[in-house]
Amino acid sequence: MRKTIVATTLAVIAASALMLNGCGKKAEAEAVTTAAVETTAAAEETTAEETTTAAEETTAAAEETTAAAEETTAAAEESSESEEESTEESSKEEETTEETTKEETTTAEETTVEETTAEETKAQSSGADPSAIYSQVTGLLPGMINVDANYIANYYGIDASQLEGYVFAMAEDVTHADTVAILKAKDASSVAALAGQLSAVQQQKAQELQDYMPDQYQIVAASSVKTAGNYVYLVMSPNAAAIEQTIASNIG
Repeated sequence: MRKTIVATTLAVIAASALMLNGCGKKAEAEAVTTAAVETTAAAEETTAEETTTAAEETTAAAEETTAAAEETTAAAEESSESEEESTEESSKEEETTEETTKEETTTAEETTVEETTAEETKAQSSGADPSAIYSQVTGLLPGMINVDANYIANYYGIDASQLEGYVFAMAEDVTHADTVAILKAKDASSVAALAGQLSAVQQQKAQELQDYMPDQYQIVAASSVKTAGNYVYLVMSPNAAAIEQTIASNIG
Protein backbone atom coordinates (compact mmCIF):
# COMPACT_ATOMS: atom_id res chain seq x y z
CA MET A 1 0.00 0.00 0.00
CA ARG A 2 2.78 2.37 1.00
CA LYS A 3 4.65 1.65 -2.25
CA THR A 4 1.55 2.46 -4.27
CA ILE A 5 1.12 5.82 -2.54
CA VAL A 6 4.79 6.66 -3.06
CA ALA A 7 4.56 5.73 -6.74
CA THR A 8 1.49 7.89 -7.18
CA THR A 9 3.16 10.83 -5.42
CA LEU A 10 6.24 10.50 -7.63
CA ALA A 11 4.09 10.45 -10.73
CA VAL A 12 2.36 13.66 -9.65
CA ILE A 13 5.69 15.33 -8.86
CA ALA A 14 7.15 14.24 -12.23
CA ALA A 15 4.17 15.70 -14.05
CA SER A 16 4.54 18.96 -12.13
CA ALA A 17 8.25 19.13 -13.05
CA LEU A 18 7.43 18.69 -16.71
CA MET A 19 4.83 21.42 -16.58
CA LEU A 20 7.24 23.81 -14.87
CA ASN A 21 9.94 23.11 -17.46
CA GLY A 22 7.44 23.75 -20.16
CA CYS A 23 6.62 27.09 -18.68
CA GLY A 24 10.30 28.10 -18.42
CA LYS A 25 10.52 27.70 -14.74
CA LYS A 26 13.61 25.55 -14.64
CA ALA A 27 14.55 26.36 -11.03
CA GLU A 28 11.14 25.42 -9.75
CA ALA A 29 11.27 22.23 -11.82
CA GLU A 30 14.62 21.26 -10.30
CA ALA A 31 13.25 21.95 -6.83
CA VAL A 32 10.31 19.71 -7.53
CA THR A 33 12.62 17.00 -8.89
CA THR A 34 14.89 17.23 -5.82
CA ALA A 35 11.87 16.93 -3.58
CA ALA A 36 10.77 13.89 -5.54
CA VAL A 37 14.19 12.25 -5.15
CA GLU A 38 14.24 12.95 -1.43
CA THR A 39 10.71 11.65 -1.05
CA THR A 40 11.65 8.49 -2.93
CA ALA A 41 14.73 7.97 -0.75
CA ALA A 42 12.72 8.52 2.43
CA ALA A 43 10.09 6.15 1.21
CA GLU A 44 12.70 3.50 0.37
CA GLU A 45 14.37 3.92 3.77
CA THR A 46 11.02 3.59 5.52
CA THR A 47 10.13 0.55 3.45
CA ALA A 48 13.52 -1.06 4.12
CA GLU A 49 13.22 -0.39 7.84
CA GLU A 50 9.71 -1.80 7.92
CA THR A 51 10.82 -4.82 5.91
CA THR A 52 13.78 -5.39 8.24
CA THR A 53 11.58 -5.00 11.32
CA ALA A 54 9.02 -7.40 9.91
CA ALA A 55 11.77 -9.89 9.08
CA GLU A 56 13.21 -9.58 12.56
CA GLU A 57 9.80 -10.07 14.10
CA THR A 58 9.21 -13.09 11.89
CA THR A 59 12.60 -14.50 12.87
CA ALA A 60 11.89 -13.89 16.56
CA ALA A 61 8.51 -15.58 16.20
CA ALA A 62 10.16 -18.51 14.45
CA GLU A 63 12.77 -18.75 17.21
CA GLU A 64 10.03 -18.68 19.84
CA THR A 65 8.15 -21.38 17.94
CA THR A 66 11.35 -23.47 17.72
CA ALA A 67 12.01 -22.98 21.44
CA ALA A 68 8.44 -24.00 22.24
CA ALA A 69 8.82 -27.06 20.02
CA GLU A 70 12.09 -27.97 21.75
CA GLU A 71 10.45 -27.58 25.16
CA THR A 72 7.56 -29.79 24.01
CA THR A 73 10.02 -32.39 22.71
CA ALA A 74 12.00 -32.28 25.97
CA ALA A 75 8.79 -32.66 27.97
CA ALA A 76 7.76 -35.62 25.79
CA GLU A 77 11.18 -37.24 26.27
CA GLU A 78 10.97 -36.73 30.03
CA SER A 79 7.47 -38.21 30.03
CA SER A 80 8.71 -41.17 27.97
CA GLU A 81 11.65 -41.69 30.35
CA SER A 82 9.29 -41.54 33.33
CA GLU A 83 7.01 -44.11 31.70
CA GLU A 84 10.01 -46.36 30.97
CA GLU A 85 11.21 -46.03 34.56
CA SER A 86 7.70 -46.75 35.82
CA THR A 87 7.49 -49.81 33.54
CA GLU A 88 10.88 -51.04 34.75
CA GLU A 89 9.85 -50.57 38.38
CA SER A 90 6.58 -52.44 37.73
CA SER A 91 8.52 -55.27 36.06
CA LYS A 92 10.94 -55.42 39.00
CA GLU A 93 8.04 -55.49 41.46
CA GLU A 94 6.37 -58.31 39.49
CA GLU A 95 9.65 -60.26 39.38
CA THR A 96 10.13 -59.72 43.11
CA THR A 97 6.57 -60.88 43.79
CA GLU A 98 7.05 -63.99 41.63
CA GLU A 99 10.36 -64.82 43.32
CA THR A 100 8.80 -64.33 46.76
CA THR A 101 5.85 -66.55 45.82
CA LYS A 102 8.20 -69.25 44.50
CA GLU A 103 10.31 -69.08 47.66
CA GLU A 104 7.22 -69.29 49.86
CA THR A 105 5.88 -72.23 47.83
CA THR A 106 9.24 -74.03 47.99
CA THR A 107 9.48 -73.42 51.74
CA ALA A 108 5.94 -74.69 52.27
CA GLU A 109 6.66 -77.82 50.22
CA GLU A 110 9.89 -78.45 52.13
CA THR A 111 8.07 -77.99 55.42
CA THR A 112 5.35 -80.43 54.33
CA VAL A 113 7.95 -83.01 53.28
CA GLU A 114 9.79 -82.62 56.58
CA GLU A 115 6.57 -82.96 58.56
CA THR A 116 5.54 -86.03 56.56
CA THR A 117 8.95 -87.60 57.05
CA ALA A 118 8.83 -86.86 60.77
CA GLU A 119 5.37 -88.41 61.05
CA GLU A 120 6.48 -91.51 59.16
CA THR A 121 9.55 -91.84 61.37
CA LYS A 122 7.43 -91.39 64.47
CA ALA A 123 4.93 -93.98 63.27
CA GLN A 124 7.69 -96.45 62.57
CA SER A 125 9.40 -95.93 65.89
CA SER A 126 6.23 -95.79 67.99
CA GLY A 127 4.96 -98.84 69.83
CA ALA A 128 6.74 -101.23 72.11
CA ASP A 129 9.22 -103.86 71.06
CA PRO A 130 7.53 -107.26 70.57
CA SER A 131 9.82 -108.87 73.15
CA ALA A 132 8.83 -106.25 75.74
CA ILE A 133 5.15 -106.87 75.04
CA TYR A 134 5.58 -110.63 75.28
CA SER A 135 7.27 -110.33 78.66
CA GLN A 136 4.02 -108.87 80.04
CA VAL A 137 1.94 -111.94 79.13
CA THR A 138 4.20 -114.85 80.03
CA GLY A 139 2.25 -115.33 83.27
CA LEU A 140 -0.82 -116.25 81.21
CA LEU A 141 1.01 -118.98 79.29
CA PRO A 142 2.45 -122.44 80.05
CA GLY A 143 6.14 -123.15 79.60
CA MET A 144 7.10 -121.66 76.21
CA ILE A 145 10.09 -121.77 73.87
CA ASN A 146 11.11 -118.93 71.53
CA VAL A 147 12.12 -120.07 68.06
CA ASP A 148 14.76 -118.27 66.01
CA ALA A 149 14.84 -116.65 62.56
CA ASN A 150 15.96 -119.85 60.83
CA TYR A 151 13.03 -121.80 62.27
CA ILE A 152 10.32 -119.36 61.19
CA ALA A 153 11.97 -119.00 57.78
CA ASN A 154 12.21 -122.76 57.19
CA TYR A 155 8.80 -123.76 58.56
CA TYR A 156 6.65 -120.74 57.81
CA GLY A 157 8.53 -118.74 55.19
CA ILE A 158 8.80 -115.64 57.38
CA ASP A 159 11.85 -113.51 56.52
CA ALA A 160 13.17 -111.94 59.74
CA SER A 161 15.13 -109.33 57.73
CA GLN A 162 11.77 -107.66 56.97
CA LEU A 163 11.06 -107.29 60.68
CA GLU A 164 12.06 -104.54 63.08
CA GLY A 165 11.41 -106.97 65.92
CA TYR A 166 9.53 -110.19 66.59
CA VAL A 167 8.59 -112.90 69.06
CA PHE A 168 7.52 -116.37 67.99
CA ALA A 169 6.86 -118.61 71.02
CA MET A 170 5.26 -122.07 71.25
CA ALA A 171 4.36 -124.32 74.18
CA GLU A 172 7.11 -126.73 75.21
CA ASP A 173 4.46 -129.40 75.74
CA VAL A 174 3.20 -130.48 72.33
CA THR A 175 -0.17 -131.35 73.85
CA HIS A 176 -0.80 -127.65 74.30
CA ALA A 177 -1.79 -125.45 71.38
CA ASP A 178 -0.46 -122.27 72.99
CA THR A 179 1.36 -120.12 70.44
CA VAL A 180 2.10 -116.39 70.47
CA ALA A 181 3.57 -114.63 67.43
CA ILE A 182 4.10 -110.85 67.47
CA LEU A 183 5.76 -109.41 64.37
CA LYS A 184 6.68 -105.76 63.80
CA ALA A 185 7.35 -105.02 60.13
CA LYS A 186 9.97 -102.53 59.03
CA ASP A 187 7.73 -101.43 56.18
CA ALA A 188 3.93 -101.21 56.24
CA SER A 189 3.87 -102.74 52.74
CA SER A 190 4.99 -106.06 54.28
CA VAL A 191 2.06 -106.29 56.70
CA ALA A 192 -0.35 -108.05 54.33
CA ALA A 193 2.19 -110.74 53.40
CA LEU A 194 3.09 -111.33 57.04
CA ALA A 195 -0.57 -111.65 57.96
CA GLY A 196 -0.96 -114.31 55.27
CA GLN A 197 2.02 -116.23 56.63
CA LEU A 198 0.61 -116.22 60.18
CA SER A 199 -2.73 -117.39 58.81
CA ALA A 200 -0.84 -120.34 57.33
CA VAL A 201 0.64 -121.03 60.78
CA GLN A 202 -2.85 -121.11 62.31
CA GLN A 203 -4.21 -123.41 59.60
CA GLN A 204 -1.27 -125.81 59.93
CA LYS A 205 -1.75 -126.00 63.69
CA ALA A 206 -5.46 -126.65 63.27
CA GLN A 207 -4.76 -129.58 60.91
CA GLU A 208 -2.29 -131.08 63.39
CA LEU A 209 -4.78 -131.04 66.28
CA GLN A 210 -8.14 -131.51 64.61
CA ASP A 211 -8.25 -135.32 64.75
CA TYR A 212 -6.12 -135.91 67.85
CA MET A 213 -6.88 -133.17 70.39
CA PRO A 214 -10.33 -131.69 69.84
CA ASP A 215 -10.13 -129.40 72.89
CA GLN A 216 -6.83 -127.87 71.71
CA TYR A 217 -8.20 -127.70 68.18
CA GLN A 218 -11.05 -125.51 69.46
CA ILE A 219 -8.49 -123.09 70.93
CA VAL A 220 -6.77 -122.86 67.54
CA ALA A 221 -10.03 -122.55 65.62
CA ALA A 222 -11.12 -119.64 67.84
CA SER A 223 -7.94 -117.70 67.08
CA SER A 224 -7.35 -115.22 64.29
CA VAL A 225 -4.59 -113.04 62.86
CA LYS A 226 -4.81 -109.35 63.76
CA THR A 227 -2.96 -106.26 62.49
CA ALA A 228 -2.40 -102.77 63.85
CA GLY A 229 -0.08 -100.36 62.07
CA ASN A 230 3.12 -102.25 61.34
CA TYR A 231 2.24 -105.00 63.83
CA VAL A 232 0.90 -108.43 62.94
CA TYR A 233 0.08 -110.90 65.71
CA LEU A 234 -1.49 -114.28 66.36
CA VAL A 235 -2.47 -115.63 69.79
CA MET A 236 -3.60 -119.22 70.27
CA SER A 237 -4.31 -119.72 73.97
CA PRO A 238 -7.14 -120.30 76.47
CA ASN A 239 -6.22 -116.78 77.72
CA ALA A 240 -6.15 -115.28 74.21
CA ALA A 241 -8.53 -112.40 75.07
CA ALA A 242 -6.38 -111.13 77.95
CA ILE A 243 -3.15 -111.56 75.98
CA GLU A 244 -4.54 -109.77 72.92
CA GLN A 245 -5.76 -106.92 75.12
CA THR A 246 -2.25 -106.45 76.51
CA ILE A 247 -0.74 -106.49 73.01
CA ALA A 248 -3.28 -103.95 71.70
CA SER A 249 -2.65 -101.58 74.60
CA ASN A 250 1.07 -101.55 73.81
CA ILE A 251 0.89 -101.00 70.07
CA GLY A 252 -2.04 -98.59 69.85
